[in-house]
Amino acid sequence: MVFDRSLVAVLSMLCAAIWIGHLTPPFQSPDEFDHIERAYLLSNGQLLLETPAGGASGGYVDSGLLEYMASFESLPRRSEAKISTEQINAAKKIDWSGEQIYETLPGTGYYFPLIYLPQAIALSIGEFLGHSVDVSYKLARLFCLGVGSLLLLAAFRVTTPSALVIALLFLPMALFQASAASIDFVSTSILLLIIALYIDIMKRPAQPRLPKLVGLSVLIFLLAGCRLHMAPLVLLPLTIGVRFRYAHAIFLFSVLCVAIVFWYGFALSVTKDTRVELGASTSEIIRYYVSNPLQFFDLLWITLSDGERSLYLLHSFLGVLGWLDVYFTSKTYSILYLTILVVLFLAIVQGRIDDKLVSFALFSSALGGFFIVFFSLLVTWTPHPASAILGVQGRYFLLPMLLLASLFDVQRTVDGHKKRYRMAENLFLILLFVFSVFSMTNALETRYFLAKGI
Repeated sequence: MVFDRSLVAVLSMLCAAIWIGHLTPPFQSPDEFDHIERAYLLSNGQLLLETPAGGASGGYVDSGLLEYMASFESLPRRSEAKISTEQINAAKKIDWSGEQIYETLPGTGYYFPLIYLPQAIALSIGEFLGHSVDVSYKLARLFCLGVGSLLLLAAFRVTTPSALVIALLFLPMALFQASAASIDFVSTSILLLIIALYIDIMKRPAQPRLPKLVGLSVLIFLLAGCRLHMAPLVLLPLTIGVRFRYAHAIFLFSVLCVAIVFWYGFALSVTKDTRVELGASTSEIIRYYVSNPLQFFDLLWITLSDGERSLYLLHSFLGVLGWLDVYFTSKTYSILYLTILVVLFLAIVQGRIDDKLVSFALFSSALGGFFIVFFSLLVTWTPHPASAILGVQGRYFLLPMLLLASLFDVQRTVDGHKKRYRMAENLFLILLFVFSVFSMTNALETRYFLAKGI
């Protein structure tokens, strides 16, 4: 049965993430230091960052947590750096101190704080029960993984995912982020739940119940509030309103637009980020490119036409682990890429969703997300005036690709001639999962440890 495949996929991801988390030292996902600090602030009831005069935005963090993080700060971006058993054991002995020290973490100031709720709850429980910082951190990892897995199960119970969706989740980059205490896996799971609820609503002949529509809108705001490139998902309640001539859906679309614009306008106004000298304020850069849109598209073309940058985007979409310093071999990337292409071919021959309005909404959201990724990094991370768009990573495109992958139809029951396609899909999904986990195991052991088995 198809649902069995979905269930096995979630359980496989869960097991793989636990295994990969065991192999990976703490805080080796990009910006994971800041994500945990932001979760700690939320656990203490602080929703927004502080911005002291003349300084970058941040907040007061327990010195025990800072000491624990310092044990692993020598690893990121230094491919030759290793960690020993002695270092790991010493870090495990660090306890919460109760002393607060100001830390800057401006990159998280644009994220709606409730996305950090799983980590915040886990850190609170660990500190309250008197556990070490190490146990509390690992609890945060488990809470993120558990919440994300439950959201995935809920999504796959509502609407069966295509094999292409599962294949994207089985890529090394997605599996690695699922093992971390960042917001990536929860964000990915929220998106798939949004897609599932939307397709389910659009399939039904009657107007959707208001509570379900409100729930969908809340999920869209929560996701767009931490992933700006998912803001085009506001199209979903709009198309629901168009199809069913449902005024409540149109109203929620309007509320979502205002809420998302307000949140990011507010976040930009209260967050001071000094990590990159842009040469102008973010608002000034936004106004410049809004007034000169062709300049943005010129920069987009320059960025994508650069062969080295394009190859990096592909590799970092498939999987560049750690702080973007754990690469696979060219052969590994080729196998991953070809496997995805085969699963894509099998999805194409089985057909896509036979609903033009749903296809329009999902495709437009994905396309809009693609452009917003580049635009947001242009105005927040690229010095102005720009010669190319900097800071773009392939992993940012997982959510738009999942939107596109959801365009392919999956029948809960299959007839004879489609059964062969389903069997082929299952075979390639198994091969992809095993190959991803095997490749990640070798790469992570080689990258982080002095000797295998530590």
